[in-house]
Amino acid sequence: MNKKELRKKYLSYRKRISQEKLIVKSHEILSKMKKVFFSYKIFQKKYYHIFLPIQKNNEINTFIIIDFLLSQKKYITVPYSNFNQLSIVNCCFDKNTLLKVNRYGIYEPIYKHIVSISLIDVIFIPLFIFDMRGYRVGYGKGFYDRFINLCKKDIIKIGMSFFHPIKKIIDIHDHDLLIDIGITTNKIFIFNKKILNHFNTIKL
Repeated sequence: MNKKELRKKYLSYRKRISQEKLIVKSHEILSKMKKVFFSYKIFQKKYYHIFLPIQKNNEINTFIIIDFLLSQKKYITVPYSNFNQLSIVNCCFDKNTLLKVNRYGIYEPIYKHIVSISLIDVIFIPLFIFDMRGYRVGYGKGFYDRFINLCKKDIIKIGMSFFHPIKKIIDIHDHDLLIDIGITTNKIFIFNKKILNHFNTIKL
């Protein structure tokens, strides 16, 4: 299947998940993310960029991941999307940040305290599904493809999905980004060879 077909298919799958199951599945992903966090040098990183959930699309509840990272004294940034320029502004987020929902159903900070993109160490990238090579299907606007190009080269890219990865996305292009780590409700997938070599010595 191509990206358009996969996007439609997995959005439909996601919307069938009840709110009770969504909470359970989000916590299962958080549990796997904690294993990554404590098993790899990611726990030494300071700045984490993470998307806020679009509730109408039944996205993973990233607020629980943010709460965990804040409990570990990490700095959190969240995106503010400029739909005119198809770009992302990197904004500081903490427990005092006031949010509003824009016309697309996306949470965004009311007061935008901009943080340099160069500071981001780890980025959680929204997606519907990823494949066994680490390619992803997102919303198709290219926001994060452009955003990643502005980040430092060794940034750790993490994707999270409620679904097991498919074998292969067929319409991949040269500019498509690869995630380093994929997390589902029951498994962790490592696509970056340098990171994989570290995890080979650890039981996840």
